[in-house]
Amino acid sequence: MAEYPYLRGTAASRTQTDQFSGLDRRVRAAPGAVRAGMGLCAGALPALRPCPAAVKVRSLDACTDLFTAHGALIWTSGGRLYVDGIDRGGVRETRHQMAVLGRRLVIFPEKKYLTLGEDGSLADMEARTQGAAAFTERTIEITGTEGFRAGDGVTITGCTRNPENNKTAVVRAVEDGALVFSEGCFLPGGENIVQVTRTVPDLDFVCEKDNRLWGVHGNAICCSALGDPLNWMAYEGLATDGFETEVGTDGAFTGIAAASSHVLCFKEDCVHKVYGAKPSNFQVQVSQIPGVAAGCERSIVNLGETVYWWARDGLMAYGGGIPDRLSAPLGEAPYTAVCAGADGHLLWLSGLREGQPETLAYDTEQAAFLPVDTRQAVQFAGQGGTLYLAEADALWKAGESRKDSKFQAVFGPFRQSAPAVLTGLTLLADCAGDCALTCELRTPGSAWQAAWAGEGLPEGRARIPVRPARGMQFWLRLTGRGDITLQAIRRTIYPDGPAD
Repeated sequence: MAEYPYLRGTAASRTQTDQFSGLDRRVRAAPGAVRAGMGLCAGALPALRPCPAAVKVRSLDACTDLFTAHGALIWTSGGRLYVDGIDRGGVRETRHQMAVLGRRLVIFPEKKYLTLGEDGSLADMEARTQGAAAFTERTIEITGTEGFRAGDGVTITGCTRNPENNKTAVVRAVEDGALVFSEGCFLPGGENIVQVTRTVPDLDFVCEKDNRLWGVHGNAICCSALGDPLNWMAYEGLATDGFETEVGTDGAFTGIAAASSHVLCFKEDCVHKVYGAKPSNFQVQVSQIPGVAAGCERSIVNLGETVYWWARDGLMAYGGGIPDRLSAPLGEAPYTAVCAGADGHLLWLSGLREGQPETLAYDTEQAAFLPVDTRQAVQFAGQGGTLYLAEADALWKAGESRKDSKFQAVFGPFRQSAPAVLTGLTLLADCAGDCALTCELRTPGSAWQAAWAGEGLPEGRARIPVRPARGMQFWLRLTGRGDITLQAIRRTIYPDGPAD
């Protein structure tokens, strides 16, 4: 009897994706990468979970700023400045630079300040008076001295009889309509018209570091007197003096930030670092590293000992030395007008991607991005452990409940290395409360096709069988509502012919 070869059967193989790696728009990405989506929370990785639904706090009118200090939430709306909802004065309808030193909130370009925790409205940072003046060796008698204080560095101009009296000097006291200076400061005499001014630079960007305000304007870096945000022109050779220096690099400054041991003054193509504790030992060093992209100064965030910012090449993380570029998974499409905010170990980013608004969350522990929504934030601010986001027309705060969360996630392409048939596709998900989920598939050249849909998913672990698609590769899109945690995607593949 002839002996024929025994034909062995072919067994199906099973593949499980249970490590979701976040958003990745690159051509080749891990099977667990999210290719697109919305409403996803980076904090649950390597599982995938929706964000708590954001809560609208109030409507706004042409908001340009959001800030928090000393437990107060501060914003602009309709050309007014609000502190915890109380109108504290008019401001320009433009983006502002804000910083706090002590209890004083300073605002540029207006050069105004507000004392937080007290009643009152915005006041001028600068002080000036003009008129006839009588000089002694140490005083100027002139009207309108109410806005000056001891310690002010003031500039005196307009002296024609004794031009030597045109100078910058420090006020020692204000007494009975006279400004008192050091002995021998002036030549005695009278003048018809004299201007006495306490000036503040027209700062483009400002931050606080070591009890001083630091800022940049033109091609100069400067700081206020120690503990006094209103005083920038005090130069007496003391450790408490103000400071200013010009730099020689090309281009405009694009931002400023305080690092752990120094101040970072950004241009697009370099970063100036200011070291030292007092004017006599301040040192300015320049590093040829990517700086903040123009218009993205609000992307600068301090998180732990790391400073993050958005450069022309993407998101940078700086802990000293050369910054790391983190945004390669976002692809090559350019982002503009990026702002950022911190919420624990999550970094929130919002900007325009190829002109379209997008908000992302970056998990600094998992080193992963996830898409949140299509809002364009004006600015982020954190208060009492809650992250706030301001749009031009609304103020939002991060939610706590996922009951009404809506989300979407696109995965793929899932590829087979040899001809095969996808005979099974199962999702493992944990459901809490009322949840709904829709699954869609598509193959190359085809539109999305419904593969499974369900309302009122049962509590606990759900095994969702999805009608598979035949082909060498396919994409999977999940759209859902409620508190669903995706744990795994299981594929069963049956060989369908020889390998290529």
